[in-house]
Amino acid sequence: MAMIHVDEAALNDLRKALETAGESYKENLARLTNLINEITSGDIQGDLAVELLTKFQAKESILNGLANTIDEAAEYMGLQTTKFGDLISSTKAGMH
Repeated sequence: MAMIHVDEAALNDLRKALETAGESYKENLARLTNLINEITSGDIQGDLAVELLTKFQAKESILNGLANTIDEAAEYMGLQTTKFGDLISSTKAGMH
């Protein structure tokens, strides 16, 4: 029989890692968006700029969706950590 070992600290670490990854991803996405906008409104003009901007904008909803998914995963881990902590507390209380 396989056993699964879970502790609250590990769940918190996973939640924090997801939050950190999400913040980093969103910062990089904002930097990329700004860079694309700067390039296509300044250094590159004409059809090439329009094509680059159009291709980026076509992927923007996917990129934003990934940010939302990471946020949702972090929130879910927070909820699961709370539920786990409550379960342990109620189990301990029931043993006394």
